[in-house]
Amino acid sequence: MLKENREIHVTHKTAYPFNRWEIEMLGVGFGLCLVEKVPFYLWHYPRYQNKGADGSRCDESFPVGVCSSFKFAKN
Repeated sequence: MLKENREIHVTHKTAYPFNRWEIEMLGVGFGLCLVEKVPFYLWHYPRYQNKGADGSRCDESFPVGVCSSFKFAKN
């Protein structure tokens, strides 16, 4: 649930094969429009700790690699 005029930020790997997720199109499919796509630099977030999504290794970190933050707003 979003307050009016708020953005949704999604950070995701953008190198192959992760670019096949087509994050921009997923947002459009949920009635969102892409406001901005910016490179994600880990050093901008000194306390950031990534973790896996599920499975037995879900609490383990993984290499961040090439990522972007996608900023969406409601249409």
